[in-house]
Amino acid sequence: MTRHAVVIGAAGAIGHACSVALQSDGWLVTSLDLHAPPEHFGHTGAMDVTDLHSVTAALNAAEVQSPIGALVYAAGVNASGPIDATNWESYDLLLDVNLRGAFHVGSVIQGMLRKNSRPLGMAFLSSTAGLIGEAGGSIYCATKFGLRGFVQSFAAEVAPFGGRANSVCPGNVDSPMLRGLADQIAERNSTTAADVLAELAGRCAFDRLLSPAEVAQTCAWLVSTKASGISGQTIVVDGPPPAG
Repeated sequence: MTRHAVVIGAAGAIGHACSVALQSDGWLVTSLDLHAPPEHFGHTGAMDVTDLHSVTAALNAAEVQSPIGALVYAAGVNASGPIDATNWESYDLLLDVNLRGAFHVGSVIQGMLRKNSRPLGMAFLSSTAGLIGEAGGSIYCATKFGLRGFVQSFAAEVAPFGGRANSVCPGNVDSPMLRGLADQIAERNSTTAADVLAELAGRCAFDRLLSPAEVAQTCAWLVSTKASGISGQTIVVDGPPPAG
């Protein structure tokens, strides 16, 4: 029987790595993003997570192709700045993509499970910024804290139908998004992006940035039957805080 996994936000660094990891584990992968990712395996498609109609159409098309047995929500955007200088367009975008989009996906998937119960493992990408607030990151932190609350509630609701959902909280991952964030912080603090990235790497006891593949391997394990007893949990992918 074909095992079918859907990755949402597959054009991003972590999303792409999740598609690769799942494909390597033998899943048929459908990779979705705002614009169809240019992958060379599985299936691709477009999905705007902020639009419920787009989410419904894309997931229904994937379900018709083959029943969905795993899903990774890796869609996410970031912005940085003090609260008294909030860019309200950025505020709306972060809430729409990081949180509202997860609700859209959850509502469609829950409806599918009500009609056709089955084992279905899901991983939603939160962040260590969803565990501890950070100065300058209020909007991002709020969305990632909120995502964890959504996942805990969602996990309880889909459990009777065979569904599982967990949050994955990576530390600082070497990615275009993090490097863009470093540029914003550097400009605001009159320093260099290299210095910012070094400071971010130093927050981890490994004294380095994580790779997207390290996060993806955790997601691939969580959505598989190897993690069949785990749901509603927050899994941190990061070294322990530096000692001292």
